[in-house]
This record gives sequence, structure tokens and C-alpha cells, in this order.
Amino acid sequence: MKLVTIALGSNQGNRGQNILQALTCISERIGTIIHRSPFYENEAQGFESKELFLNGCIAIETILEPLNILQNLKEIETDLGRNKKSDPGYSSRPIDLDIILIDNQVINLEDLAVPHPRFRERLFVLKPLCDIQPTAVDPLTLQSVQELLNRCPDKSVLTIHELKEVR
Repeated sequence: MKLVTIALGSNQGNRGQNILQALTCISERIGTIIHRSPFYENEAQGFESKELFLNGCIAIETILEPLNILQNLKEIETDLGRNKKSDPGYSSRPIDLDIILIDNQVINLEDLAVPHPRFRERLFVLKPLCDIQPTAVDPLTLQSVQELLNRCPDKSVLTIHELKEVR
């Protein structure tokens, strides 16, 4: 079994419902969710958007290999309405699913880099990650998630947001 940390984000449509649907799909297709952070609302980073993001992290246990995990996450994004655009850069999206850590592995492939290359700079990833795995170690810097959070250059504002299930 591998311990995999995944960051989830949404800023289009019913953001909470998008995330809840993604959580269900991850449980059904990838592995067992063993930890789920609170979700935080924050402004978009790297592009202009009027819609706020909801962001959080989960830790799952899975038997899948890293590229299979990535493939399943991309399929879930597509199933939940994410369209890949042809031009580079960031944009609004109904769901965004990123692998942050896989055990203590370092992976550098064309389609997959683990640890996620920019997670150390993003408060919206580090704060929820610290909520569920403060002592996890970044295998590249050998710093704990708590240490990375303490040194994070991102000073954006995060507001805790309760996810409500729609029935």
C-alpha cells in the first residue's frame, strides 16, 4: 500500500459539490481516504478570477502505481467537467486534482513530478496538508510539512469553509 496525498480545488459551479463528487470518485477508483483536511476558501493565484477557490487535501491508501493514480485523477477531472485548454497557464476550473506526495518517493517523469513541484510555495496546499500530515517529510528538502508551512512565502488569506452535502 502507498500513502498518497492529493490536493483538491474548485472555483467553478457548485464548488463544494464538485469536491464531494471528486472525493466519492477517488474512493471508488483509486483508494481509501484515511484523512481529509478542512477546506479553505481563497482567491485564485497565477491568474485573475472573480470566483474564489475551495482547496483542501486528502491522504489515501492505494495499491495503484503512480501513473495509474494520475490517469484516474485526470479521468475524474474530465468526468466532473474540467476541460483542458490548449494555451498554457492557469484558468478557472470545476475541479483540480494534484498528487502532492507519494510515500517518500521522488518521481520525475514527463507527465508526473512527485513531490508536486510548486506545493512548497502555496499556502492553499500547505495549510490543509499540514492539517492532516504535519510531520510528513518532503523527500527533496527533508523538511516536514509544518516546517515548510512556517517558511511559506505565500501570505494569502485562507478562510475555512464547511462542505455541505447536497441530497
